[in-house]
Amino acid sequence: MDIESLRAENEALKARVSDLERALQHAQDESRSSLFSAAPDYFTALHETALTIMRRLDLNDVLEAIMLHATRLAGTSDGYIDLLSPDGTQMEMKIGVGWYAEHCREPIDIGDGIGGRVWQTGKPMIVRDYRTWEGRVPFLDSSNIGTVVAMPLRSGSSVIGVLGISYCEADRPVADALVDMLLRFADLAAIAIDNARLYTTVQNELAERLRIEAELRENEQQLRRLYDITRRQAQELHLIGQVREAIAREIDLPALFRIVVESINATFGYTLVCIYLRDGDRLILQHQVGYPSPINRIPLDKGVISRTILSGRPTLITDVRSDPDFIGVMDNITSEICVPLCDQGRIIGALNIESIDGVVLTEDDLRLMTELTGHINVAIERARLYEQLWRRVQQLDTLYDIMTDVIGNLDLDAVLQTIVTRMIALLRATHGMIALYDPEQRNLRIHYSTGMDHNYANKRLALGEGLIGKVALTRQPLVVYNYEHWEGQSPVFRSMPSSNVLAAPLLAGDELIGTLSVGDVNLARVFTNDDIRLLSMFAQQATIAIKNARLFAEVQHLAITDPLMGIYNRRYFFSAAAREFERARRHRHTLAILIADLDNFKQINDHYGHPIGDQVLQAVSNTFRRELRSIDLLARYGGEEIVVLLPETDCSGVIRVVERLRSRLLETIATERGAIHITASFGAAVSQRINAPDVETLIDSADRALLRAKQQGKDRLVIWCDACAANGVCLLAPPEACDRRITVVSSTNTSPEKTA
Repeated sequence: MDIESLRAENEALKARVSDLERALQHAQDESRSSLFSAAPDYFTALHETALTIMRRLDLNDVLEAIMLHATRLAGTSDGYIDLLSPDGTQMEMKIGVGWYAEHCREPIDIGDGIGGRVWQTGKPMIVRDYRTWEGRVPFLDSSNIGTVVAMPLRSGSSVIGVLGISYCEADRPVADALVDMLLRFADLAAIAIDNARLYTTVQNELAERLRIEAELRENEQQLRRLYDITRRQAQELHLIGQVREAIAREIDLPALFRIVVESINATFGYTLVCIYLRDGDRLILQHQVGYPSPINRIPLDKGVISRTILSGRPTLITDVRSDPDFIGVMDNITSEICVPLCDQGRIIGALNIESIDGVVLTEDDLRLMTELTGHINVAIERARLYEQLWRRVQQLDTLYDIMTDVIGNLDLDAVLQTIVTRMIALLRATHGMIALYDPEQRNLRIHYSTGMDHNYANKRLALGEGLIGKVALTRQPLVVYNYEHWEGQSPVFRSMPSSNVLAAPLLAGDELIGTLSVGDVNLARVFTNDDIRLLSMFAQQATIAIKNARLFAEVQHLAITDPLMGIYNRRYFFSAAAREFERARRHRHTLAILIADLDNFKQINDHYGHPIGDQVLQAVSNTFRRELRSIDLLARYGGEEIVVLLPETDCSGVIRVVERLRSRLLETIATERGAIHITASFGAAVSQRINAPDVETLIDSADRALLRAKQQGKDRLVIWCDACAANGVCLLAPPEACDRRITVVSSTNTSPEKTA
């Protein structure tokens, strides 16, 4: 095959890829027009960059496209990309724009300058003023460099380069959105660089093949004695070219396998052809021709195909009856050829050929299939790379949509539930849960779980206990296959059905927030590195949403809480009391208001000082909280006054509450200046049938009753009750109401104003 034919074939391949990309972009534009119209500029630019690098296979073109988009959206004309030298010892600038186009061409060692430090740490870096930064390199003229932002370019777990942009001015603000955009650009750049290098390798292989073919043509006259062999090779190459042409335009893996199997059958005439891919400890049939009853799944430890995949070497069996590993699907099979299939050097499956009715396969057939498999591997790698790039773009789109929904919610419980639901959908799993770290108890508390055998909410696990405990302790993602048989499982999940589980930590810098875990009851499900990366990205955004919700809840709590006594403030009390008053009126329930005022509290402040007075107020507040019910509403009414709303409480109930409080207040309060004795006066208003016009009137009545208690000598209770008898004694009150420290005021003989 001459050079012009190969060039024409390469151009046809490029045209086909362009057609597929235009169709893909058209489908995206129709289905996501509303999304992209509302998305931020940097997200649109990221999408455009993904499409741009998919169209380019030349490394320089890819780097120029990344640099163009990065500097344009960053609002600067200065930027560069450093790549690791072939020997892996230094960073070399591969492209520079703006000021970098004519400067800084010397290589960088690890740890030197910004590029060397990003290479060393693997983390993004921002230098606010490069001119004064102590780490600047000596040979670089920094007169035109102010603020610098640099991102690592990663291939797998290794840093292969650095993407950087800079501004002339120092201390230029760098938005989080810009940093996020550059991180995404860096991910795309790394993928594109790997793709371009792979393409260069393939081109070199093709060029080498052309050179060999040219040498064969030049020596044709001297190799007449090998004419028959050469003719056969030429025929085989022609047939390989036909198959290669059939698979060259296909980038969908299932369709690629179908075309390969059917083309081999139709072009070479082999009777039985099939392709199997490895899936964990099984082989899964992808496509076949000629088998009336094929085996869809084969255990990895059985058969010739499994042996070929495990050994990585092509296999020829001229007589299958002599091989103990042969699995006979048909009685008349004679010979078998099996050749491994690879994706970027990793064996992923095998191409299998079998003959029937006495037809013997030879070394020539094995050589032919081995040769053809090389082209199939190239097509597989190309399809995998395209699929991987497209999947990442889709995942980023989905992740953006999900986190827009999650971060927009400020209710913590709703946020946690949404995080778990969205995580399960994102990872295409069957169940999941979220646990938050309790720094006081130093353990994890499960807040929400779904899709599991039962609800695990409020269960607690120690750090290091079970999967989520281990993830919280190590702060690293972890995958466990078949959790039921995992030796590190927690007793909390002993009854949980077996499943494969992936967990990741929720981290805010060095602070542990909690853990996420997602699982699948299908034990054939394999959580890949891509799944781990996706969950880790999701966890970062989920952490932001949780901290936002917690901050909002804290602000809400501070807005309604008295900072000294730790109970509700006066403003919130009036709002909540009005709601409770309307509920009591609607259901015709009794409602009581109780106001307590500490006796002679000013003397404590004057004698001991205000800090000791604050300790007394806190101790009294704690006493009230312990003695009152959870349904009672407690608030600070004034300086040393406490107001309590008591739902469904009559005079008898008020008296019992006050007697409990008085007995507790008789106990001395321990302070830094010694024990202090305190008493309180109480005023209460009870509405038996909610005859008061509003809650403010009821509070005012209790306030007037408190004034009367003060006037009668303090350390006592005065109750105003709208159901009292005319003689001033409440019929609902218990016998202790006759105590000289308890006075019941009737609404029929003495109004609140008069009793005051």
